[in-house]
Amino acid sequence: MTLRMSSVDAVSRAVPEAAARAGTVAELGSVLSQHLATVLPHDGYLLSGFDPVTGARCFLACENSYSSRARRRMDRANALGRTRRPVADLLHGPCPAVVLGAGAQDPCPDTRRLHGIMAADDYGSELCIALSRHGVARGALVLLRERTSRPFSPAEKTRAARLAEPLAAAVTRYVTDKPLRPRQVHLPPAVVVIGKNDEIAGATPAGREALRGILPGVYPASDQELFSFIWHITYTARRTAMPAITRAPTPLGWFSLQAHPLDGAMTGDTVVTLQPAAPTELLPALARWYGISPRERTVIEQALQGLAAKQIARRLNLSPHTVNDHFKAVYRKTGVTGREELIACL
Repeated sequence: MTLRMSSVDAVSRAVPEAAARAGTVAELGSVLSQHLATVLPHDGYLLSGFDPVTGARCFLACENSYSSRARRRMDRANALGRTRRPVADLLHGPCPAVVLGAGAQDPCPDTRRLHGIMAADDYGSELCIALSRHGVARGALVLLRERTSRPFSPAEKTRAARLAEPLAAAVTRYVTDKPLRPRQVHLPPAVVVIGKNDEIAGATPAGREALRGILPGVYPASDQELFSFIWHITYTARRTAMPAITRAPTPLGWFSLQAHPLDGAMTGDTVVTLQPAAPTELLPALARWYGISPRERTVIEQALQGLAAKQIARRLNLSPHTVNDHFKAVYRKTGVTGREELIACL
């Protein structure tokens, strides 16, 4: 047991640095899985990153995981409060990890439904870990074991709970260790309509091309799974019958994914758009990811209006020196070289 716990400590130290070096979401999932395999053996995994403001999924990495059909069923069941214990419950509960399926000590309300979805893909046990940092949800990691493997044990659940915070730091490092850069391409908005029967009712041709260009950076999907990424944001919107938004970091820059239920209905058609994130949409998420303070964010908002440092100082009743100090702090946190590059990135 002493050797195993020391291994957990080693993994805790290693995963943030390894995540910082990952170039894509697929690489992030792979390196985390490799490190975790030494203390939590598993047959597959599903790693989700969450928008730190809205909690909606902003990227996904998976390997030897559920099929796209099973993921859709789980997203839908989860949105209705079934199948999985909501990650929010884990974040605010006594333990950030839970075993579901075989080996579960505290089964979720609809265990039979969960077992049916898992069994269809030959999985028997999953270990779900909620990832939060400074009280903000950063993602969730689901480790999977096949039906022929032994279920996750209570001891492994305890190990997973110890790794929750380092894994949250790893997801944060993956995003924030890459300096902000201006978008490399200017793609047209992708527009997809999800029908009430959960089928694609329509999509713009330009939208399909935009999805093909952007999504490999946030979701390692094959062409036949082109639209799989949009299901989570669709069900997020349907759960509240309100518009939902997530901001996704991609190798081509930050993009926003928004879902709007038509006629405010929870079960009707939903319009999903994917487009470059506007400054007013992007800044709240960046502030959470990069640890930008409320005062620093206010200074950025003034700069986005084209105000000079002296004008910002007068408007905020600060000294120009203090305003410049705020800018320097933002440059250091985001990795940009100056104000012009910061504005260009936003």
